[in-house]
Amino acid sequence: MRRWTWLLGVAAAGICTAAPAASVLEFQDCDDCPLMVQLPTGFAFSKYPVTRAEFSVFATETNFSDKGCYQWDDGQWSMAESADWQSPGFEQGDDHPVVCVSWLDATAYADWLTEKTGRSYRLPTLEEFQEATRAGGDTDYWWGADATAVCSHANVGDASLEAVFKNTESHVGCDDGFVYTSPVSQFPANEWGLHDMAGNVWQWTNSCLKGDCSNAHFRGGAWNDVWPHQFMITESFGDRIVVRSIGLGMRVISEGQSNRAED
Repeated sequence: MRRWTWLLGVAAAGICTAAPAASVLEFQDCDDCPLMVQLPTGFAFSKYPVTRAEFSVFATETNFSDKGCYQWDDGQWSMAESADWQSPGFEQGDDHPVVCVSWLDATAYADWLTEKTGRSYRLPTLEEFQEATRAGGDTDYWWGADATAVCSHANVGDASLEAVFKNTESHVGCDDGFVYTSPVSQFPANEWGLHDMAGNVWQWTNSCLKGDCSNAHFRGGAWNDVWPHQFMITESFGDRIVVRSIGLGMRVISEGQSNRAED
């Protein structure tokens, strides 16, 4: 059975709401597939970062068991050889974004979705990601120009983080209520109905870093990032495609509308 959902929402000028301002079409190509949002640009974007529950189906069906993930302690990064997406070093729920996935892992997940559904899935390019984050707007942050509103719109390095990590260099000056990752639906969606387009986890893109495709861009900022500029629409970072970290996840994109047969 093909799952289609129309969501309607109205946003007052300058006020962020949980519902998108325009009607959006949502669909799933399979019961365990990410929920997708059909965008005005012609492609579909996953509504949320890929969750632990979604990634677990891939891991089970492909016998994925790779380990090794960078962990963070009071501003210092170190490799934990036994850490992985199931055991990143802090507690997560099934509705939290999967972390400790490399670009190679993320691409393997998208390829698995393609084979599973018969529909082309991939990681978004940096430009596609920025366009989806902007959602037709023209401000520094997806919610507007006010950096101080970040804790109402994203899971970031805030007072909750500083309360646990005492040596944190700084924080954004507000409190979003989460030390580590949060459920992917916890914060408001942007105008196109997409959640966590800033904060919670950085998310891999399909764009090479400075022409070197052994490295790739990721964008969005994470739960332990403390500087407001890290959550700007135009901001991105990058690293080796083999890197896994507790602040790095993924989401997927597909072209066109769902081709799932309707019962």
